[in-house]
Amino acid sequence: MQNSKILLAGSVLAIFVGLTACGGDDSGSTSPANQIVLNIPDPAQPVAADVTIGGAFAADPGNPPIDIEPEATNAIVYRDPESNSLTQAEIDQVPDFDANTFAAALDTVKVVQPGLAPSSNEFARAIIAELAKANPQQSMGALSGQHAAAGPFDILSGLTPAERALVLRNPLKAYRSKAAADEAVAATTALFTGSAYLTRADAFRHSYWNWLMSKCCTVEWATAFATAHESEVPNNDDKRMDLNNNMVGRRLFSKSPHAAAADAQAALLDYKLLWINSKLKNVTVGVDYLVYLEPAQSVTVFDDGPDYDDIYTIGIAGKKVGDTPAGGSQAFQFDQIPSGSHALDINCKLDGTKGGCGFEIHLQGALTLPTGAATTSQIVIQEGETHATTMTFPTMKTARTN
Repeated sequence: MQNSKILLAGSVLAIFVGLTACGGDDSGSTSPANQIVLNIPDPAQPVAADVTIGGAFAADPGNPPIDIEPEATNAIVYRDPESNSLTQAEIDQVPDFDANTFAAALDTVKVVQPGLAPSSNEFARAIIAELAKANPQQSMGALSGQHAAAGPFDILSGLTPAERALVLRNPLKAYRSKAAADEAVAATTALFTGSAYLTRADAFRHSYWNWLMSKCCTVEWATAFATAHESEVPNNDDKRMDLNNNMVGRRLFSKSPHAAAADAQAALLDYKLLWINSKLKNVTVGVDYLVYLEPAQSVTVFDDGPDYDDIYTIGIAGKKVGDTPAGGSQAFQFDQIPSGSHALDINCKLDGTKGGCGFEIHLQGALTLPTGAATTSQIVIQEGETHATTMTFPTMKTARTN
């Protein structure tokens, strides 16, 4: 499942300069020979996202902005006045290439043939000639092997067939999108520590990349290219996490298209998070949260003596979620948990020796107690009493170590 992250997870590419910001719109002709159409199948009976903890929290959809991404169910068609008119037959004959090779080829063409219009077929064919020199023997099989061997911080080490078509028909936007990917990786590396796979760092990187692509190259292009990036990945929670977070980045840009990059980063760091238990396979594209799957989020309550014979009933958001075993501990893992403050109640159901119920609370993941810590020292209550506290699931602003 990691191939989708391999494609959008690294820092090996240099940020390119020298090209002006993208222009144009998507009002150009869309004749069949020049369309890029990508189909993303629906999830197999996904569980509707209700942003709940054990079914106890009401959904918080609010009034999300109008969705501008069709990737969950619809075909994507992209063309604008900067697109050339290469045929699919021409594209199919091009040796496989990665983003580094493509960028080097484009740089060479701009130097060697400066008179070519970047939107022309001649410009694209000159790039193709350079690609043929660089990778005359490259095959899709070899490229897939590169994907499998690449590490989690390799970005665009290979391109899907859908990406390759978009790149060759829209070379300038593709070039800028590569620079945007580099910038997103650099920002993520500076802001986060720990794993970059299925985590908050992963969510930020995808969202910020899409914000940057929207700014340089239009929201429509960002939608097409980011979705093409996921087009060869099985339609699982991993993929839908990426599609949803890509969407959030584009939504953020659409709300404030003139915002600076620093403002976009700050907004994403303060964006609502939604952790989803990947075992349930229920990520739904379209929720107005940054979604992630790792690490697991859980609450563990265990008997801390003095005699180890007590039973505790755990309540989350006013709903009983289970009992601990007598004298033992129990970890209660969430199905979904959103940013916010959530009630946690520990009731001493049974004190076997009537000497008081001693226990500790340990939280795993991003959750914190009112003290700011994830654990407590011993707490003592009597049989029938309830220790009421809260736990906070933060935004990324306060949760950047995975």
